[in-house]
Amino acid sequence: MFRRVLSLILVVGLGLTIGIWLKFPTIQVGQSPTAQSVKVQPKEPTLVCPGPVFVNGGLNGVTLGSFTQSGTATISGHDNSSAISATILGEKLLTGHAAGSKGFNAIQGQFANGQQAFGLAAASCVPGSNQAWLVAGDNSIGREALLVLANATSVDATVSLQLYGTSGPIQGAGLSGISAPAGKVTVLPLSSFAPKAETFAVQVSSRGAELGIWLQQKTVRGLTPGGLDLVGVSAEPSKTVLIPGVFLRSSVALANLATANKDFADTKPILRVTAPGEKDANFTAQIQGADGASFGNVLQGTVPAGSTRDFALEDLTDGNYSVQINSDQPVLGGVRFSRLSGSLPDFAWAGSVVPTKLDAGFTALAGATTKLSIVNGNKAKVSFSVEGKTYSIPGNSNLVLTVSAGTSYSIKSDQTLSVSQVIDIKGGVSVAPILDYQNVGGTLKVLVR
Repeated sequence: MFRRVLSLILVVGLGLTIGIWLKFPTIQVGQSPTAQSVKVQPKEPTLVCPGPVFVNGGLNGVTLGSFTQSGTATISGHDNSSAISATILGEKLLTGHAAGSKGFNAIQGQFANGQQAFGLAAASCVPGSNQAWLVAGDNSIGREALLVLANATSVDATVSLQLYGTSGPIQGAGLSGISAPAGKVTVLPLSSFAPKAETFAVQVSSRGAELGIWLQQKTVRGLTPGGLDLVGVSAEPSKTVLIPGVFLRSSVALANLATANKDFADTKPILRVTAPGEKDANFTAQIQGADGASFGNVLQGTVPAGSTRDFALEDLTDGNYSVQINSDQPVLGGVRFSRLSGSLPDFAWAGSVVPTKLDAGFTALAGATTKLSIVNGNKAKVSFSVEGKTYSIPGNSNLVLTVSAGTSYSIKSDQTLSVSQVIDIKGGVSVAPILDYQNVGGTLKVLVR
């Protein structure tokens, strides 16, 4: 017993001796490390283009479920002081040497005239994103909607989809965990998720690489192709939606086609509105002619929460229009309209464009007739310049400018505008927004702990 007590006393004494001898660090409360300034260089921008039209069944059309790119697409663009011109057979990655669209931009186009596809497919080449809305699509008989996911990076991506149909969100297997491998273009037939659905919108989310995202829409009536389009990304949901570039032609002839054959009913112009939130959206859409030359009309409607609806745009004559939607809930919008290319109809989806204070660049597609549709959704007049020439546009109005094929331009505004290119080749039509992406460096404050 005595030995145990003596051992305990020795251990305690040793611990006290060590505690007195050691110097513990002093802790001061309330002091923080000083932030350091770090200069960040702009990343070398890259743009990805979708490439030529995808056709089902391979080049001979008999291998079901096999999507092959057919024909060639032309790229027109600008990189600093140099023009970009290329013809591509497959997906295309562009690497530039300028920060932002003013120094580096590109657009691609293809007029398809084959047994499986007919019409003009044009789209802006994009820097890629992890989130996208596509307000378009039709999977009814003779219609094909393909989701095109171009991964031009060295990193794989995993994609999830949400489709909003006429009765609400479309549920089903396979909408998540979709692989978009590095360096590949993945093509998804949306009929796998929404078979025979005539009206819907798509939300795309990806983890990993940023993707180039488009929707390719095609129409075939019997054995005759009857329209083609590449639909770009829509503006995010908003209570105010601006849609430039609704340029109507051949209205009487198309109406006669629709009257004679119900399979041509989708050549009539429609407004598609999606309400992705949890409340019904009540909206008013004003269809307005450009430069005061064309009289439009006003449309009112309601879209149930979580759904997509189509509304006929009636009593519109040939002319250049834009659409402004004002809603009590955030919505998305797009307009489908048709043209006649010879005796065959083609169509385009004009998407909503984010109002932006512009300092951007764009290139008009070589071999095409291109016009700018410029929309001012502000109450006040906005001044802007195109390649140094100054213009003004009154509040809540729109105007049209013609640009030269294959030529690169700069556009700058003192307030926000929404602008799209309306592209015409052989009577086929496409609409592509002006993208004011910025890719700038700067100084960051970095706190190192």
